[in-house]
Amino acid sequence: SLTLVGGTAWEALVVRAGLRVGESILVHGGAGGVGHVAIQLAKAVGARVFTTVRDSNVDFARSLGADVAIDYEKEDYVEAILRETGGRGVDVVFDTIGGNTLARSPDVLAQLGRVVSIVDIAQPQNLIQAWGKNASYHFVFTRQNRGKLDELSALVARGQLRPHVGAVYPLADIPAAHARLESANNGLRGKIAIAVAD
Repeated sequence: SLTLVGGTAWEALVVRAGLRVGESILVHGGAGGVGHVAIQLAKAVGARVFTTVRDSNVDFARSLGADVAIDYEKEDYVEAILRETGGRGVDVVFDTIGGNTLARSPDVLAQLGRVVSIVDIAQPQNLIQAWGKNASYHFVFTRQNRGKLDELSALVARGQLRPHVGAVYPLADIPAAHARLESANNGLRGKIAIAVAD
């Protein structure tokens, strides 16, 4: 439940964004497979963590270490971030959702901020606002390596990272697991695991 999502979060936050102690980050989709690991990793780095989640996942996101959990169905996250940061914005935006989150990322970004996305770009982006903030963009398709896994294992051993398995499906039910993943409001938190043996 940790290798792929953990490696992705490590590549995005540590390698690409270069997240540092005292910086701030917005993690879109903080209750998801990658998002829930990204919150914990950002806290382990020493960052202030904002995340967007549904109301039903606000407490879950806080239990992972999110400093501010924004219910994106009830509140505009751009307004919430600007209010919480005194108009400064965040140093890093981590997009695990896609859609208009990438287009709106410059709205919450501080000067010299970084945006990291792990989703496909479905439509052309207008980056004029990002240009005005001297922002940098990174797009991640992660590749695993031993070093990342060793770093993640050390965080687990220190109790700073706890992968969450939201559901377990038998090997024969992989189509049902995929269908659940692809459905809106699927009620999942964290990662789906597949039980290869009974």
